[in-house]
Amino acid sequence: MTIRHSLLPVLACLGLAPAPSSGAPSAPVMEDPAIVPLPAKLEWRKREEGFAFTSPLPISAALAGTPEGQALIRSLQKTDIPFEAGGSAADVFDVSLSAPGLREEGYTLEITPNRIRIAAGGEAGLFHAVQTLAQSVVKDSQGRPALPAMTIEDAPRFEWRGLMIDSGRYMLKPNEIKRIIDLMAHYKFNRLHWHLTEDQGWRIEIKKYPKLTEVGSVRAESPVMGDRRRGDGTPYGGFYTQDEIRDVVAYARARYILVVPEVEMPGHSSAAIAAYPEFGNADIPDYNPRVATTWGVKSYLYAPTEKAFNFLDDVLAEVCALFPDSPYIHIGGDEAPKKQWKQSAMAQNVIKEQGLKDEDELQSYFIRQMEKRLKARGRRIIGWDELQLQGGLDPSAVIMVWRSPEFAKPVLENGNSIILAPTEYCYLDYNQGDSPARPLYDNINDGRRDWRHVYSRNPVPAGITPEQESRILGMQGNVWAEYIPNLLKWEYLAFPRALAVAEMAWTPQERRSEEDFARRLQRQEDYLDNKKVNFRRADGTPHIDR
Repeated sequence: MTIRHSLLPVLACLGLAPAPSSGAPSAPVMEDPAIVPLPAKLEWRKREEGFAFTSPLPISAALAGTPEGQALIRSLQKTDIPFEAGGSAADVFDVSLSAPGLREEGYTLEITPNRIRIAAGGEAGLFHAVQTLAQSVVKDSQGRPALPAMTIEDAPRFEWRGLMIDSGRYMLKPNEIKRIIDLMAHYKFNRLHWHLTEDQGWRIEIKKYPKLTEVGSVRAESPVMGDRRRGDGTPYGGFYTQDEIRDVVAYARARYILVVPEVEMPGHSSAAIAAYPEFGNADIPDYNPRVATTWGVKSYLYAPTEKAFNFLDDVLAEVCALFPDSPYIHIGGDEAPKKQWKQSAMAQNVIKEQGLKDEDELQSYFIRQMEKRLKARGRRIIGWDELQLQGGLDPSAVIMVWRSPEFAKPVLENGNSIILAPTEYCYLDYNQGDSPARPLYDNINDGRRDWRHVYSRNPVPAGITPEQESRILGMQGNVWAEYIPNLLKWEYLAFPRALAVAEMAWTPQERRSEEDFARRLQRQEDYLDNKKVNFRRADGTPHIDR
């Protein structure tokens, strides 16, 4: 059986038509490659012949029948690179897996005028090498597509290179999330943090508790875009079925992206408590939980009782089954006002019985109960940086630093690992500067945090020890959805800033240059245009919705 993959999309990015041959020398190559993120080490031979990239790359039946060949085919199928597997032509590929000295995501790539050699630490490394190959097509001196003669030795700076999708406020469709996953894979992201529960909506089907989606997934209205103090009077709802979630998780897995779910607790829980009021603090005055219809921090918290813990344990049992690959479950823990616990005689009794000092220690007690249950399921918790302030965290807990980079150091000193996602440069829903004067492009703030603002940061905090630095798992860009009702707006806010995050998380700090990144970023616009991505142009206008 012969597998063919079309040449036309990759040539369309270059504005070229296909030519008759490949696996032969090109004319001299003058054009610099524009790979994002920049490899850890890249040497290319300017003005020399490259590899003529002008017809499907042949993969012989012999290579296609090996584990290396199958992994190569799976990777090529997820790019626009043309190939034909199973034909009679001689191979142009040399591929090796589990290469000594390379980490799972590491690879080497050597391109000569006649061969493409890839060595990888594992299948993820081979996949990343193929993404690099897809970004390396340039024009030779005759204007024909070619791969420069070059040698790359590459591996990521950080283990965790993520983007966050917030489905609690507004949902993207499963096929839209898959589109984002494809873009993530192209730029070597490997973590999708999926925020699935919020005050404004519960978005994940839980079979044991159907009212979570029957009631908790629908809010009566949403703030008007451009006038957030006014409601639009239109119900908004929806959720992902378990089959849809399994499908997205499998789609990401095939692209070496791990999907990490977030179920918020004890706060950001109005929707769940509206569905099942018995798990909230039902003994307080004026108790009347509803799915929230406005943005901001809400007061409804889960009750710190065994009944509520068992409910959440049941929920997490189904969540763990839906995300079997993830060693982590994100449980939130941020922005939990303690007013209801102060008012609740039941919560105050728990403080007394457990010998706790106050409501902050009660939150720590709450988190420890859930941490214990998740640990029994073989999972580690991730929580926002407020969790560290309450104390008592297990050393296996991971803290996602969001409020400021200054919160990283005390967490590291406490012995926990961290993921960096500070508002200062990782909140990709924040304003980038000039934008269209239309309600759709309303933003959460009035800052000017464009890609240069993001790229200029060194994510590793100053003044930490090498051992502490080793516990920085990585970083991610967060895209909160209060002001993102559709994919068009999501793409406008995420791109091109997500590419800056990708390079910060992959490329060694000493290799990064804002000027060089600007050059390579401009060249990425052809790819984003070909994929019909609504990226933000340098003048602030959206690429598509203009």
